[in-house]
Amino acid sequence: MTTQRHLLLWLKTASVVTVITGLAAGFASHPAGEGLWLLLFDILNWPLDGIPAGFDVVSRPINAVLGGVMIGWGVMMYGLLNPKIFSDGIRIVLLRGLLVWFVTDSIGSLAAEIPGNVILNLAFLGMFLPPLILLRPRHA
Repeated sequence: MTTQRHLLLWLKTASVVTVITGLAAGFASHPAGEGLWLLLFDILNWPLDGIPAGFDVVSRPINAVLGGVMIGWGVMMYGLLNPKIFSDGIRIVLLRGLLVWFVTDSIGSLAAEIPGNVILNLAFLGMFLPPLILLRPRHA
């Protein structure tokens, strides 16, 4: 049987993964820190061919903003998953935000001709969606 404690731990772990991914994006705002993010983009634009070889002056600030948003999103979710404050309302807001992000990001990825990012989005969806669906907060 999966308990609320286990489901919240699952979601907290997913939040930490989101923060780590955001850090990789943020580091890519400078050439010295772009290696991991470049590898991810190479994988997303399969086959592995070393493209992109680097990020241009337009992409670097976008990486910084994306990193900041992902780090903030992960920290916010982690904080909301505190059993002392967690409620069904918080669960529903997190679920709605997750679904809006998934649809918007996936449509944009397809429009930008990066279908590999939809696969990455599915991985993130898979980290968050099951526990959010299964989680039933305790009522006082």
